[in-house]
Amino acid sequence: MAAPAHIAVVDDDPGSRKTAADLLTPLGHDVRTWASGSAFLEGLSAQVPDLVLCDVMMPGLDGFEVTRRLRQRSDLGAMPIVLVTALDGAADRVAGLEAGADDFLSKPVHGPELRARVTNLLQVGAYRKWLEAEREAARRQVGEVQQQLFHAERLATLGTFAAGISHELKNIVAVFSSMLGTLEKAPGGYLLDDEAHQALKQSTQHAAELAQSVLKVSRVSGPAEVSVDLPSVVKDVVSMMRAAGRTRHIDVRVLVPADAPLARATPLEAQQVLLNLLGNACDALGHARTARIDVQVVAEGDRLRLTVADNGPGMPPEVRERLFTPFFTTKPPGQGTGLGLMVLKQIVTRWDGDVRIDSAPGQGTAVHVRLHKAPPLAE
Repeated sequence: MAAPAHIAVVDDDPGSRKTAADLLTPLGHDVRTWASGSAFLEGLSAQVPDLVLCDVMMPGLDGFEVTRRLRQRSDLGAMPIVLVTALDGAADRVAGLEAGADDFLSKPVHGPELRARVTNLLQVGAYRKWLEAEREAARRQVGEVQQQLFHAERLATLGTFAAGISHELKNIVAVFSSMLGTLEKAPGGYLLDDEAHQALKQSTQHAAELAQSVLKVSRVSGPAEVSVDLPSVVKDVVSMMRAAGRTRHIDVRVLVPADAPLARATPLEAQQVLLNLLGNACDALGHARTARIDVQVVAEGDRLRLTVADNGPGMPPEVRERLFTPFFTTKPPGQGTGLGLMVLKQIVTRWDGDVRIDSAPGQGTAVHVRLHKAPPLAE
């Protein structure tokens, strides 16, 4: 015998309601009856039954309409519905199945058949609930994995820049060491000539810009903001790329309006998106003598478009179609995770934006990211 369940009997005939209750209550089920479809639907907020027995021919809302309305609710998909009817036509049964019914019973109801149908369908409903719970657990697990991938890709991106930063800091230390040697040999004590003074000044400024850029891009503490100034993000990330030595041989052209409206995204994720796009563009260009990257922010209706375009070798269609596939990369082994563009698309999609890639062999690559404008701040 199935475990006790909550069963709703919806029928405008008092005798039919009493018969169903008398047959099912001895099985231990909690049976509640309703005289109309509208009254039953209004009472759903108090308790959702495990199974519904619903008459077809009722005044007001008939059984077909009650079934359709129940199936429109995503939270009731596991609940079995049995239509009880005096109709024998195949067309009526088809209409009930199309509305979402699981089974039919004919009036007058035969007691053993009713109990057997209810017992079987309660088991079906329990299995459906178990499947839904498993699906929900899987969805949560996928969400957790996506977040782990996001953080892993961010760490990988910052790790790549850290390698460049380490190289640049060594160069700065070498300059300081050389200048200190010059100072020690200078006549009259530690006097600076113009060349040494300028070299130390530039190196110091370089180190300061480098430290500031890394601080801005890697900062993760504090509450998440839901709007971002894209031109400022472009300035900070391009500065970091330059300080890290990634764009030393590349002509980076920035075209962003100073008065651009805010975009709907978090600053941290906007930085991650731009770091990914600029990093990919630098990798595609390599050490080409005429390498160029154009970064542009343009207002388009209720959206802002961020475009990063390079004049690199471009990509054939079969490569372009796989760019958002997890772990797909065109970089040599050990130089790419294959997660960057996948994470980028997840970020943009989370903010109801979109990503488009234009590329062809010999024609370079342009990646367009569109984000909604942030709502104006309340005064």
